[in-house]
Amino acid sequence: MELSKSSTSPGPAVDNEANLPGVATTPMRAWLAVIAIGLGTFSLVTTETLPVGLLPLIGNGVGVSVGVAGFLVTGYAAFATLTAAPFTTLTGRLDRRWLMIGLLALFVLGNVLAAASPSYVVLLLARLMVAVVHGVFWSIAAPIAIRLVHAHHGVRATTIVFSGVSIASILGMPGGTLLGQLFGWQVAFLAVGGLGLVTLLALAALLPAMPAAGSATVRALLGLFRRGQLTIAVTVSCLAMIGHYLAFTYVTPYLERTAHVDSSVISALLLVFGVAGVVGNFAAGYFLSRSLRGTLTGALIVLSASLALMYVIGDSQVVVTVLLVLWGASYAMMPVGIQTWVLRLAPDETDAASSLSVAAFNGAIAIGSLIGGVVVEFAGPRGTTGIGAGLVILSLLVLLISRPSRSEQAKPSYSG
Repeated sequence: MELSKSSTSPGPAVDNEANLPGVATTPMRAWLAVIAIGLGTFSLVTTETLPVGLLPLIGNGVGVSVGVAGFLVTGYAAFATLTAAPFTTLTGRLDRRWLMIGLLALFVLGNVLAAASPSYVVLLLARLMVAVVHGVFWSIAAPIAIRLVHAHHGVRATTIVFSGVSIASILGMPGGTLLGQLFGWQVAFLAVGGLGLVTLLALAALLPAMPAAGSATVRALLGLFRRGQLTIAVTVSCLAMIGHYLAFTYVTPYLERTAHVDSSVISALLLVFGVAGVVGNFAAGYFLSRSLRGTLTGALIVLSASLALMYVIGDSQVVVTVLLVLWGASYAMMPVGIQTWVLRLAPDETDAASSLSVAAFNGAIAIGSLIGGVVVEFAGPRGTTGIGAGLVILSLLVLLISRPSRSEQAKPSYSG
């Protein structure tokens, strides 16, 4: 079996070989490693949102109010935002295989420590430890997956990695909440730590040695801010994600108070939203391989229209159900699309560029949730969909007025 030639960045690979410079691996082993990385993203998203359904139990367990316990979620997102880029740069020269193993070991340790926490302070510190892992893992996950597979399958690999996000919304947080309610919140954290251990063992067995790509310097990271198209991509991502999370964080009170949905049905509707997200995630891979900008434009149009219509005609339960499906599918296309866009714009510094995208994404979660809380207080939950739609429309306008770069049109070798 002939190996792909060594280079400083992912380039064309020999047919049926991994797109991994100078490293031997088989197609089957490479795809299994990509799936294992997807399991890692599932584990991270599950652990990020796990406290949401367990806040009263956690608060009682460590002796704090629900409001204070809520910082286990917002503090996590904020810390992941702040640490993603600098820690990705600091670890930029490490072999990617050993970095992944080290990150997952800290992930397991953090969740075990959370489960054994005797106080709120220890629990918060454990969460912040995992938040650092979150930022770096997300920054390197897609670039590693792309390097593992044939050059023509980069988008498919990215889609598999991001499928963990959508699947976690269906199985992760609901399953963790159920475990916590039945056996205690500590068991839920232990279960997520167990998933991390399975991922660690799988990647230790499947990942080949993988030298770092790119210069991995602070100067290189700062230099990315001078790339105009990359700034546009991050701006589009920020506006769209803030709009989404502004509305989605308060979707339950919207369904109860605006659409007048019975509380016993809300969990089923959120499941429908999650299933639509899984479909949208994998559909994104198909459309992105044909037109990156067209896919992002279409997703933003459907996302903004869904939120706007929920604001205008949110009294109909049937209409709201249909709009939730469209919202879930269109939103799920965005992370895959943005990540593909960012990596095409910075093929020489994939990890650093990805870390900026991760920081923007997590920052948008915190900002969207914060703004949404203010909107709900003064305008009710219905207002979140209207303002969310406005931000997504603004994101669409930024995309439409920007000029496509050559890298978008040329489709670099690692993309589909």
